[in-house]
Amino acid sequence: MSEEYKLALDEIRAHEKECGLRYKHIEAQLEDGSQRFIRLENLITGLYGVIICGGVAVFSAVLAVLIKFI
Repeated sequence: MSEEYKLALDEIRAHEKECGLRYKHIEAQLEDGSQRFIRLENLITGLYGVIICGGVAVFSAVLAVLIKFI
């Protein structure tokens, strides 16, 4: 093997090692982001419940007022 070939092979191996570490870090960040996204989805779902209950309460109050006038 020539010296240039050995040097190139060492650089490629170092590059592969560095990329492996980067991809592991990226995967960890994606997993963390996924868990945050699930938490936000749950908060939004809870807000839907609050909005629907509030709408039902307002509708019931308006209906009760209309029934008194009829």
